[in-house]
Amino acid sequence: IGPVYINLGAILAVIAVVALAFLMGRTLKGFEIRVQGVAPRAGRFAGFSRERTVWFCFLLSGGLAGLAGVCEVMSTVGQLQPGISPGYGFTAIIVAFLGRLNPVGALIAAFALSISYLGGESAQVALGISDKTARVFQGILLFYILACDSFILYRLRLIGQPGRATEQGA
Repeated sequence: IGPVYINLGAILAVIAVVALAFLMGRTLKGFEIRVQGVAPRAGRFAGFSRERTVWFCFLLSGGLAGLAGVCEVMSTVGQLQPGISPGYGFTAIIVAFLGRLNPVGALIAAFALSISYLGGESAQVALGISDKTARVFQGILLFYILACDSFILYRLRLIGQPGRATEQGA
């Protein structure tokens, strides 16, 4: 095959996924985060501090975002530039929803979206289409995920005219 080059950011991402999966699945802090996210009243009843949980999540996610930024600068770019951010924050929202807020699912979703992003760049070069095509695809993907969640979580009922049922029964 030849030499294989791997970015340090990829290794750190896998380490972060393992650490977050352990944190969320095997520790009291992970349980506290899940309880506060799903049922805040139950968390308050259990004695969990909502403010501490929110601050912990802010600090953890900010630290991971900073680590991702450092890895981006250290990788192929090699230097800090004003226009270095290609909008990964919006892609991260899609990754989180596609991964179902699970660290391992987010890793798989990030890999799938990175393939679509690179495929969009290749299609731009090979076919001469716009570079925004991959972004449109990612936006449509997010829309369909949210629409499917809405159909799964909420039962849609058609409401007829209120007086019709009594007229037919008489």
